[in-house]
Amino acid sequence: MSRFSCRLNTGIRLLLGLCWFLTSTLAFTPGFPYATEKVRGVNLGGWLVLEPWITPSLFDNTGNPKIIDEWTFVLLQGRGAATTVLSNHRDTWITESDFAAIKAAGLNHVRLPIGYWAFEVGPGEPYILGKLPYLNKAITWATNHELKLIIDLHGLCLLQRHSKRCLLLNRGSQSWPRASIHGRYRRR
Repeated sequence: MSRFSCRLNTGIRLLLGLCWFLTSTLAFTPGFPYATEKVRGVNLGGWLVLEPWITPSLFDNTGNPKIIDEWTFVLLQGRGAATTVLSNHRDTWITESDFAAIKAAGLNHVRLPIGYWAFEVGPGEPYILGKLPYLNKAITWATNHELKLIIDLHGLCLLQRHSKRCLLLNRGSQSWPRASIHGRYRRR
């Protein structure tokens, strides 16, 4: 079994464990009358997964045009500087008042993108852990304001636009043929 397979399996186990924990410990009612009520929602991108088109100032403030995503954000400016900026960003970008405003606007769903690296960082990956407390806050805030939360595993190794990094880290040792992945999931 390759290192990628082990990491993917560990990531899936962590995600399933998180789902079990949430459903078994919180007063969680996933039901929604989809047949009779419209889903009205908003995306909270740019909070737990950095994207330059959502949060351009974070990238512009680095002064480095080579910083284009969360990977390069940490790698090219250093862990200490990145940790300081990301902690401040995550503490202030989305707060409970945003969830209250979402509910007041008549919305009923929130989509929250999160990367696999929020749960586990593999060898050679520069990502910074520490997103789980923010995910827990989002779950609590959504519950407090009677909003449904869609947790979107947004970045997945080999299936996102920077999949070459995963191949470099794993030296091409994925569990399935490369052509089947890249041909099937290529942007159209």
